[in-house]
Amino acid sequence: MDSEQTLWKGTPSQILHLPSLFLGIVFAIALTVAALLTAVLTGPLAFAAIAAAWVVCLLPWLCKAVATRFDNYELTCERFRHSFGVLHRKIEVLELYRVKDMRIEMPLHFRIFGLSRIILETSDRSTPTVVLNGISGGLALADLIRKNVETMRDRKRVREVDYESDDELL
Repeated sequence: MDSEQTLWKGTPSQILHLPSLFLGIVFAIALTVAALLTAVLTGPLAFAAIAAAWVVCLLPWLCKAVATRFDNYELTCERFRHSFGVLHRKIEVLELYRVKDMRIEMPLHFRIFGLSRIILETSDRSTPTVVLNGISGGLALADLIRKNVETMRDRKRVREVDYESDDELL
């Protein structure tokens, strides 16, 4: 039996957190200017207050950046793994034959940086929707996922059957 090989590994782009970084910098600059103009605090106390303002304003961005660093995707020939969490680590595993549908989104702010969002609709009960956010080379990855989904369905002899309710008959 052949071993399961890794086809792709990736993480979301840190570009996703650019708005948080921008807002943090704007607020930090505003607090710095306000502290300097009011001149209520002087000397080392003023420096400490300004440094604290920068830390507080940039802390949300830093938390998001660290969390994204520990957010990992891995595609093998049989399954998709999503591991995430900084202190409390979780790993969600999706068998590829369970993927029912795939959607690729490229909003303007993603396209500027060559990123995309891949959304997988699945028949898995624990994870009915899997989102790969801020992925570079999303179209090529989507093709790779589709090809391996079909291969696994053929290998497992799995076919998808959709049932539609006919509400007009009731």
